[in-house]
Amino acid sequence: MKNRNKVLLLGTAGCFALSITSVAVAAAVDQPVFITAADVAAIDPSDDSTSRYIVKYKDGGTGNLQNATSAVPAFSLQKAESFARKHKTKVVKHLASVKSSVLELNPRQLKAMVSDPEVEYIEVDQKRYLFDLITPMAQSTPYGIPMVQANLVSDANAANTKVCVIDTGYTLNHPDLPNSGVSGFAFSGHGSWSSDGNGHGTHVAGTMVALNNNDGVIGVLPSAQADVHIVKIFNDSGNWTFASDLIDGIQSCKDAGAKVVNMSLGGSSSSQTEQTAMTNFYNSGMLLIAAAGNAGNTSLSYPASYNAVVSVAAVDSNRNLASFSQRNAQVELAGPGVAVNSTWNNGGYNSISGTSMASPHVAGVAALVWSNHPQCTAPQIRSALQVTAQDRGTAGRDNSFGFGIVQAKAAVDYLTANGCSGGGGGNPPPAGGETFTNLSASTGSWLRGSYQIPSGVSTLTFTISGGTGDADLYVRYNSQPTETQYNCRPYLNGNAEQCTITNPQAGTWHVGIKAYTSFSGLTMSYSY
Repeated sequence: MKNRNKVLLLGTAGCFALSITSVAVAAAVDQPVFITAADVAAIDPSDDSTSRYIVKYKDGGTGNLQNATSAVPAFSLQKAESFARKHKTKVVKHLASVKSSVLELNPRQLKAMVSDPEVEYIEVDQKRYLFDLITPMAQSTPYGIPMVQANLVSDANAANTKVCVIDTGYTLNHPDLPNSGVSGFAFSGHGSWSSDGNGHGTHVAGTMVALNNNDGVIGVLPSAQADVHIVKIFNDSGNWTFASDLIDGIQSCKDAGAKVVNMSLGGSSSSQTEQTAMTNFYNSGMLLIAAAGNAGNTSLSYPASYNAVVSVAAVDSNRNLASFSQRNAQVELAGPGVAVNSTWNNGGYNSISGTSMASPHVAGVAALVWSNHPQCTAPQIRSALQVTAQDRGTAGRDNSFGFGIVQAKAAVDYLTANGCSGGGGGNPPPAGGETFTNLSASTGSWLRGSYQIPSGVSTLTFTISGGTGDADLYVRYNSQPTETQYNCRPYLNGNAEQCTITNPQAGTWHVGIKAYTSFSGLTMSYSY
């Protein structure tokens, strides 16, 4: 591949400093790892064993992924099957929503596919696990319900917001769980979605929807008004699943009409395909909630650590951070996760701990708040939960508690008083921005900039305009964008492009402007 000079654009107060370097921007350690020809060359040529990979097709090839508003060719199942036959590979499944296929490849097939002109990238289909459960402890009542204020908000309108639980299944005949208004899907070989040989999924579901029937416990949504969709993605042993299966699982939630999805699961390695899918689901109107992880350190877990997903930490009954809860820059909210009592697959109850238990508290509150304000969007509900969370730890957002412990009544009251956009009272959101003029770059080069955006911003807009040539705008949170990794890419001809982010996360937003062809006289601005 031909080396190209990169033009680095550094955002400073009042200037747009330019310098030229031939060193590519280094990828963050948590970024997905793509298979290269060098990787394949290092494999023993006599090894004929197969592994499971996700193959993403290039634009104009078997399938492509571009901005949802762009007019692009649809994924072609016929072409994908033809591609697999060409390489004599076993097809596990096709992921039409992200223009990819899941294939089992041996080293010989992998070597041929890496250099195939139709392929954009190949990555390992990463495994996703149920987070380990801490030793069970006795707990007679679910203290988490009043802690998150769920008992102070009516769920009479819960039917407005269908919830989805992706886990080990659901004990349909449990006396303290809804039996009507429940649908489901189970992956092949895992039995029925309405049975749970593990117990984890039944426990998670109970935290969200256990009935107020004088029996056992109550959930965040206890009136039996909430519709529930269950995806049984793990077998009864609950060992692990694949990132590609998780994409299909959320698609099942979406197809069933669910708006809030709980994922008490994760893994340590990221996946570009999974990240793209999460962004697409979030942008389509779904609110995705996941456990931050139980490693008790600062490592990242996925899917929780994708920007499109709400990462949930765990606290104990004293509102202190659980020792096992992961602490990192992606933690967004906290919920009760130590000695949580909920429904179990034996028809009774069990008290267990983990961020797996904290996540459904937040997912349940999100659905409860949304059901009382169904006119709001997923980002607006997410923002309201952040703004009204009970602050813990360091003042403001921190890596242990995120914005704090989720609060149902505070969020409902906030939206009632201020409207979905949060602009109906109180202090106005902060404003700011900069404009940079007369920018230029040669074909294939990049201009880059990084900008700090404060909390409380309702809308963040990046715009390029004017000049000659053809520039492409890329925007990404927390890392420099690339051609395959970004939060927004308008993908239009010419220089008139804009990215608008609603309720953006506070922190560093990065801009990349790539010269599709040489351009000059370009104006770039950002405002909030």
